[in-house]
Amino acid sequence: MSDATFDYIIVGAGPAGCVLAARLTEDGSRRVLLIDAGPDYGSDPEAWPDDLLDPYHSAINSHSWGYANAATPHGTRAPLPRARVVGGCSAVNACIWLRGSAQDYDDWERRGATGWGWDTMRPMFLRSETDLGGDPDIHGQSGPIRIDRVPKAEWSPSQTALVEVAQELGYAYHDDLNASTVQEPSVGPTPRNVANAQRLNGALTYLAVTRNRPNLSIAADTLVDRLLLDGRKVNGVLAADGRQFAGREVILTSGSYGSPAILMRSGIGPAGHLRDMGIDVMLDQPGVGEHLLDHPYLAPYTSGLTIFPLREGFEVGRNAFIQVMMKARSNQVDDEIDLHIYPRELPDEDTGGWSMILPVSLQYARSKGRVRLTSADPSAPLDIDHRYFSDPIDLEAMIDGVQLAGQLAETPPLSEMLRVPEEKRRIFRDRVAIEEIVREEIGTTFHPSSTCRMGPDSDPTAVVGPDCRVHGIGNLRVVDASIFPWGPRCNLHGPVVATAEHAAELILSRDGA
Repeated sequence: MSDATFDYIIVGAGPAGCVLAARLTEDGSRRVLLIDAGPDYGSDPEAWPDDLLDPYHSAINSHSWGYANAATPHGTRAPLPRARVVGGCSAVNACIWLRGSAQDYDDWERRGATGWGWDTMRPMFLRSETDLGGDPDIHGQSGPIRIDRVPKAEWSPSQTALVEVAQELGYAYHDDLNASTVQEPSVGPTPRNVANAQRLNGALTYLAVTRNRPNLSIAADTLVDRLLLDGRKVNGVLAADGRQFAGREVILTSGSYGSPAILMRSGIGPAGHLRDMGIDVMLDQPGVGEHLLDHPYLAPYTSGLTIFPLREGFEVGRNAFIQVMMKARSNQVDDEIDLHIYPRELPDEDTGGWSMILPVSLQYARSKGRVRLTSADPSAPLDIDHRYFSDPIDLEAMIDGVQLAGQLAETPPLSEMLRVPEEKRRIFRDRVAIEEIVREEIGTTFHPSSTCRMGPDSDPTAVVGPDCRVHGIGNLRVVDASIFPWGPRCNLHGPVVATAEHAAELILSRDGA
């Protein structure tokens, strides 16, 4: 056991872990240890790999844990990229910064997450961001994460045309897609956590202003095996290399795959599964690893259906990555939105030309999957099954989204810039053909959530309470997307940061800060 006893041990240096490290060390009397399984490149961008700074693509295969979804009937296993690096998935994502709607968070309260409604979460978004693009009553002005948008004058011709087509089809244009607390079908410039053509990840924002504090220690390249328990109280963590770290409280911030895995390796989870893995059961907690939600994505890395070559004369440059985006409503919902379309242009290595991609993401998915261990060994792969389309409404909504993408591609002036093969035109009109493709080629938008979901202790499937404490276990909290009672209808970077801000507020309030 390490000679030092920390007040807080934070396991996982993704966005949530970086926020907590920053907030919990503001009082110099508290000793905090931040642990991550990946490397720490520091807070000087010059020391970072170029692909992790480049905001014009998603470096999803860089520093990956190597997760994959359960196989389809035809044997396809879609990758589930998560970043093993200090900064976490904010170092490889698409840099999209959205809040969702007030209804998303008010629904959390209705599901038992008392104190987590929009009136609570809105100030957390304001606290986290610097967005000088509008009204200061709507946008934070002095937070660690800078938000920017590409000006209209710099949009590529094809993204300019897409905005025109969307408006012709009845989509409202909004300069600020975060301005309203109600989401409606709309199109506008993408709010992104980018500054000076550089990705702003957690290590370059929250952790950058924190890492030199003497009360913060960082243990990079340190894989956590399990929690150290004294009965049903946690008093530290055990690393895979045998090192032990003592702490008065442990906070898991390892994400919707990693946090439940650590709990299960520690004997906290579904009793039958733990016994199958040869793990002693410390607490039978059936909700751990269950209720896995995601935003299914017909993505360019899994499917070519919504990829369209750009005609000569409409080639673009590297800076054309998701300049604008669409929020849409399928025929399966009556209010707000349930779809995103992220238009982007990418070079075609085979032809030397460029293609426009209209990938479709289902932002309100009802299907629930699960995360399980394959071994008690912390280096073993996880058994992850998202069970996409186990609720058939999700499939119908995705088909609606694909048909919308086809409609966009076939409508002037965008259609004049794209080559849409006749076979694709046929598929876009055939829901059965689309279904076959979607079932086999679906991927993830990298938004897993809810595997340690929040709820009252009267709910046997809830893992943590509204204070983020794990039910039945002392000195242990979980603070990341895994505690979401339900996934918000937006990219999860912003909601994760806001969640960690509120969790820090709860922790410090208890401690008398």
